[in-house]
Amino acid sequence: MWKDNSTKQPAHYLFQAMLWLALACALVLFMPESMIKALQLDEFINNYVHFVGILFIISVTYLFIDVVSSLVKQVKMNTLETQQKDQIENRIKTLVTGERAVLREFFLQRKTSLWLPQDESDVKSLTSSGILTAVDFYSKTRKGADNVTEIELIISHNARPYLSKQRLNLPQGKPSYDDINYLKTARPSYLTPVTNLKRTA
Repeated sequence: MWKDNSTKQPAHYLFQAMLWLALACALVLFMPESMIKALQLDEFINNYVHFVGILFIISVTYLFIDVVSSLVKQVKMNTLETQQKDQIENRIKTLVTGERAVLREFFLQRKTSLWLPQDESDVKSLTSSGILTAVDFYSKTRKGADNVTEIELIISHNARPYLSKQRLNLPQGKPSYDDINYLKTARPSYLTPVTNLKRTA
């Protein structure tokens, strides 16, 4: 899924600027006296050492706050992702027949993404619970058959580990003819009929 990272650029450049400023100020403040004399910087340091010190404190403070904020944000994101995984795992345990049928399509058609009717109740419940997610960051849609609005969806990475064949009522091994007939008849009516289901594991 595509993400828009344009909003991160100004902060990234500001961080880089503050980092270089801190390094430059540190070099001036902590330069050995022998090097200062060799470079003839005595007068510059005597006149501007307080100004350089203030810039050093400001830049280091900014860097410290930025790093701490990033760590806090990462911890929050990890906590949120863990909560989402737990919610998805619990939600998958309560899938209804229609939701299972929608999820089976990814296995039956052997595709990682499918265009599905956006307003179908089973599709909406799977997307709202985080089991299905849009392929495109902007959730672009198209008009399908009968002018129905469709959206391209994939199974979210948090949901994949919990979607076993047993959970989706898929045959564990080579499907029987009864299994094939069941899978065909149990498919949602709004999906294109599948005629090429074979007895393969």
